[in-house]
Amino acid sequence: MEKRTIKKSFRFTPNEWNQIEIKCEKVGLTPSQYFQKIATTGRVAKQDCLKEKQVYLSQIAIVSNGINIISRNLNSGNRFDSFVLQVLLKIEQKLNDEWLP
Repeated sequence: MEKRTIKKSFRFTPNEWNQIEIKCEKVGLTPSQYFQKIATTGRVAKQDCLKEKQVYLSQIAIVSNGINIISRNLNSGNRFDSFVLQVLLKIEQKLNDEWLP
């Protein structure tokens, strides 16, 4: 990584600085890192945002697969039977395991 040698300073009101500190804490960055991200990319994301996104996407995929199984089962003329109920219960259990504390 290239060494940072240029130093700049900015002035803020106490209220502005408080808001900045809150934002930095939310995304897990120091003020310096926060401003570097904003200045170079125009946006800031939480450090572990990509990991969280992958978890959410995998959960959505699980639910979608379950819904697809139910749809195929019902579209093939089968009634709402114990198989469909089992799939729904598995979806509910997975959501509860992942989303509820």
